[in-house]
Amino acid sequence: MKQHLDDPSLVLGPLLIGTVFNAFIYGICVLQFSSYWENKSNDPSIIKLLVGWTFLLDTFHTCALIYMLWVYVIVEYNNSPFLAMVLWPFSATPIVTTLTSCPIEIFLSWRIKQFSKSRRVFFGLILLALAQASLGFTCSIIAYQIPDIASYHRLIPFVDAWQVSAVVADGSITDNVISRLIRSSIETAAFGAFFCIMDLITFTTLQRTNFHVIFAFPLGRIYTNTLLMNLNSRSSLRAELERPIIPEFMLDQSDGPPCASDRGIYEFDSSQRERL
Repeated sequence: MKQHLDDPSLVLGPLLIGTVFNAFIYGICVLQFSSYWENKSNDPSIIKLLVGWTFLLDTFHTCALIYMLWVYVIVEYNNSPFLAMVLWPFSATPIVTTLTSCPIEIFLSWRIKQFSKSRRVFFGLILLALAQASLGFTCSIIAYQIPDIASYHRLIPFVDAWQVSAVVADGSITDNVISRLIRSSIETAAFGAFFCIMDLITFTTLQRTNFHVIFAFPLGRIYTNTLLMNLNSRSSLRAELERPIIPEFMLDQSDGPPCASDRGIYEFDSSQRERL
């Protein structure tokens, strides 16, 4: 592992890119967060607590990563041996990400249940979310026992298992929702799955670099953006529900108004709109 430590660009470069990229995604989350509170929605307290919880975690983790970068490049400037040390924000990343992703995945699973009415799908998604959460906690616990970057290869089986479970959980959310009612959930869940896959690939194959942190650091912010995009897009989704599901050229062009059975084909019940 000496080659890894002799090239600071392979250690500090990805850390810098990952920290800056994370700060950028955090800025987007702040805008989404501000938009959510400005809308003054009538969401239950549990959802508002979830939004506040994810924002608190994002703020904490972003500040911790900036602190870590400061120590590496300013406090320990020109101290090459120190680059081998693993600081606590690095090891805390899996657990902070898990504390963000697990409740958000449960929220998305609940949204799916609201429309699918399937308890089996709901509890299956909950089990997947809890499984990836337990593996995320395991990764952080083991990471705290590893004092230097050179030994981080010992984490590969645990990180791979964690990210595979996260991809399965996010992918299941994507695959189980084919209605445009929660199209934004599909798109953002797939985005989170993409970051998990890239983190898995870079951590496993590029062991002499820190390139995996480019995807690992902002992963929690990706999940937060998933949550806030779903909450903030409900108005547009309600408006979309007012439009016919089937193309207009397929509708009856007769002068008379559509009968109740016809309306049932292309209009949603008001109770369905309220579930948004």
